[in-house]
Amino acid sequence: MLEARPMNVSIGILAHNEAASIESTLVSLSKQSLFQHHNLDLAIEIKVVPNGCIDDTAAIARHALSRHFSNLAGAVSWDVCEIERSGKSRAWNTYVHIASNPKAKYLILMDADIEFISEDTLAFMIAALEKFPEALVSVDRPIKDIAFKADKTLADRFSLLISALSGNKTSEEQPAWLCGQLYCARATNIRQVWLPNQLSVEDGFLYTMITTNGLQNPAMPGRIILAKSASHMFEAYTDITRLLRHEKWLILSNSVNDMIFEYLTVNQANAEHAGQQVRRLDQEDEDWLGKCIDATTKTRGWWLIPKFILLRRFLALKNKPLAMAISLFPLSILAFSVDVAIAVQANHELLRKTEVEYWGK
Repeated sequence: MLEARPMNVSIGILAHNEAASIESTLVSLSKQSLFQHHNLDLAIEIKVVPNGCIDDTAAIARHALSRHFSNLAGAVSWDVCEIERSGKSRAWNTYVHIASNPKAKYLILMDADIEFISEDTLAFMIAALEKFPEALVSVDRPIKDIAFKADKTLADRFSLLISALSGNKTSEEQPAWLCGQLYCARATNIRQVWLPNQLSVEDGFLYTMITTNGLQNPAMPGRIILAKSASHMFEAYTDITRLLRHEKWLILSNSVNDMIFEYLTVNQANAEHAGQQVRRLDQEDEDWLGKCIDATTKTRGWWLIPKFILLRRFLALKNKPLAMAISLFPLSILAFSVDVAIAVQANHELLRKTEVEYWGK
């Protein structure tokens, strides 16, 4: 009779200059129910990947891991894998394809500046994939830290209202958007994907790659689902300058994602998985992404920002209850006006390439 083997789970924490938050994140992680009992059915590894850090992120991570996880040495292993060059996509590729346990069934990727709200978040995310074999990725609910403040400022309330315009609320165990702050993926499937090394926002890119099987099939939203009773907290932008800069960064990044998919589709050979296509392009020419944008600029003309970015505030109202949609409509008009102004700036930067890595933050 064969002896039952534990399920291998790998947790990758991608960090860039997160000395101020990495310990809090690891403390929060240590309180997850996965680590509260010596579960003989699980073998868990934690890999922290500091990338291009100029602070003490790596040292603090090592100390925190040793302090908070050493008593679970029999069930948990950990390591800090520093890489010299910065970039979340580069760190993602390093973790997924090199550092993570090749025997892992699930890979959990998370940012180094979040904290868990539910102590069962990771357990429920794994359970969702166990329950729904057709799903490839499970996500949780990301909630702004200001939502828990007793006395909210005007800026806090405005930030929370803007969140209401970001899309429709997904029901548990139903198709969902992928938030790059935290998600759990089937290792076999996520390892088919390679991110362009110069890409700074992976959410939209990963969502499309996963739901279309690397641009090989029509999108299947059910490949990504929201886990039941799972949530985490992240720091919200309330300073207007930071908020506007962040919005421009998102518009730039999503516009570049759109250009990449157009480029990959046109140049896709023999129904090749787009992940392998990206891997090959990165190996052949580190500046292929810039050349992709150059090529797209020549075909699109002077306006490079996709229409959906400008229409998103109104599209978010489409499936909301009528009363809520009416109450949010004035805010949608205001947000749309701001989006147009930011989009004009973003479009100008894409055309002139005024930043060394204009698709970055």
